[in-house]
Amino acid sequence: MPLPGEPYNIGRVALSAARDRRESLFDSVRGSFVSVTGEYAGRALASDVDYLRFFGQYFIYLPLGRSLTYAAAARLGIGHGLGQELVPSERFFAGGGSSLRGFGYHEVGPTDPVTGNPAGGNAVLIVSQELRFPVFKILSGALFTDLGNVYPALSDFNPFRVRKTAGLGIRLNLGFVLGRLDLAFKLDRRNGESPYRLHFSLGQAF
Repeated sequence: MPLPGEPYNIGRVALSAARDRRESLFDSVRGSFVSVTGEYAGRALASDVDYLRFFGQYFIYLPLGRSLTYAAAARLGIGHGLGQELVPSERFFAGGGSSLRGFGYHEVGPTDPVTGNPAGGNAVLIVSQELRFPVFKILSGALFTDLGNVYPALSDFNPFRVRKTAGLGIRLNLGFVLGRLDLAFKLDRRNGESPYRLHFSLGQAF
């Protein structure tokens, strides 16, 4: 295991598969997308670290009537160091405008006990839902919920132990780009945490 702050080489092999049935990559109202990636790093590949890693995601878009769209996303990642801890660069993080809204970037999950910075974990689960609706011409809105967590170790993984947020957003579709503004509230706010967070991003959250 490399010492903290010490550079290391990663030699890896990865296998990925995806199926994209979205009608639009930009702002889909129907279809689905699924992708999975498996990764192995080891000494036989001239790697300084050994681990196994998997990440999968599934998005679905369903039209409801003539104007509403239900969109949902599920993301799952797991990693395991072989004979050592999973190195920081390969751990999972969550929080931010395209992840768990209501939290800052990488704010969800374990923190370094010394620095207080996000430390990441060996597993992540994120489930999001949106109800999208038109407002006026190029302006549309969304009601959403996000739940999920980052788990320090695989043994800590529990799909019922998650952070929960909900909110509403506005989307401005300029044809060549989509601007997104989301206001998200923590539904299980803890002491010292802000009650809400505003996110501005380009493109849909998923």
